Amino acid sequence: MSNRNIPSRNLSPTVRRRLDALLRRGPIRRLSSVASRLDIPVWIVGGALRDALDGREPVEIDVAAIGCEPLARAMEAAGAGRAVLLSEASPRVYRIAAKTEIDCADVEGGSIRADLARRDFTVNAMAWNLRDGSWLDPYGGAKDLSRRRLRLLSEANLRDDPLRALRAARFIASHRLIADRKTRRAARAVAPLLAGVAPERIRVELVKLLAAPRVAEALELALSTGLLEPALGMPLRGRIGMAAIHRLDRARIRRAAPPDRLRLRLALLAERLRLSPANAARWLSARRFSREEAGEVALLLELADRARRVATPREEWGWVRDSGPRRALALAFLALSESPRSPYRRLARLRPAGKNLRVTGSDILSWLGIAPGPRVGALLREVEIEAMKGAVRSRPAARRWLIENPGLATDDAGSGDRPRNTARSPAKRGSNRNI
Repeated sequence: MSNRNIPSRNLSPTVRRRLDALLRRGPIRRLSSVASRLDIPVWIVGGALRDALDGREPVEIDVAAIGCEPLARAMEAAGAGRAVLLSEASPRVYRIAAKTEIDCADVEGGSIRADLARRDFTVNAMAWNLRDGSWLDPYGGAKDLSRRRLRLLSEANLRDDPLRALRAARFIASHRLIADRKTRRAARAVAPLLAGVAPERIRVELVKLLAAPRVAEALELALSTGLLEPALGMPLRGRIGMAAIHRLDRARIRRAAPPDRLRLRLALLAERLRLSPANAARWLSARRFSREEAGEVALLLELADRARRVATPREEWGWVRDSGPRRALALAFLALSESPRSPYRRLARLRPAGKNLRVTGSDILSWLGIAPGPRVGALLREVEIEAMKGAVRSRPAARRWLIENPGLATDDAGSGDRPRNTARSPAKRGSNRNI
């Protein structure tokens, strides 16, 4: 371990260039100015340094300071954001809430070196002194990062917070790091303790992990060390193995946007765990996923189940209509599903015709002279299906079709086919009341 700060001039040109880019950011320049005026020692630490060295755009800025409260208050007074106390427990953490958020934690242990010694991995145990521009890397984090190596500081630090073991898996997914043997051994030792960690905290790590482009290596670590079961909060009973894990890295998922990657992977895990849509929603809600996330995963499972039961061309078009804006994601899930009877090809070939036709329930009441009731919604659904097929292309044509086919929809027409919103997801709906 190094016993002294490293002058910035001794850093490699690449590291120096990346750090300079970080230091030129407006929020950090203002923070440095305010800290200098108040004579408060401040160090940039954690993810911002790690990501800057890795050539990534830092998504958050963490700093350690000897005096976070006066620094945060002064930043607020200077118009740099609102000072919000996030944690009163040691170390106290203040957030300077602005377009770019800065989280400031009080230095633990009386010195920045003692503070770094309490952290999880070497790549997170680096600090940059805003006052004198010196670089502190006592555990060789920069070298480990350049070698793609994830190395823990001590098993005791993992035991202090077992979530750090799951964070190791997340860094494998999000930063393409490789855990060394000691880190894997320590993760296995603390895995049983993960069950005692708050689900809200576990969810944060799972979201970052499952939204990454590739997750197989990370989940292999979680599975082999016993972390995956307490992380999911669900008995696995051998239902999830390496074959199922590698399915989560299919090209169709990797090409998706991060929020869709998350939903597809959660749905595939729920399917592998043999959860019904309702049980999947309850499982994710218990793990503190949002109502929208739980609802959309349940919806994917429900749409897939219904798709496997379509038997006629009209039912196929009914599925297309009811899947609404989630059709592409539902088709992707069908293509990835392990079901031997996937109707993906039949449903994917259907292309709705033209633009949306504007027909309302009031139109149907007026055109057919019927009383309000469930039949109105059922007829509206049927005419929308005809419009998607291209058989009805205008409002006059819709009126004629309804007059010629008044008995096609009964009071409960289509109700057995339409997917239920199991978790009351606030996801956007289609042109009617469905999906």
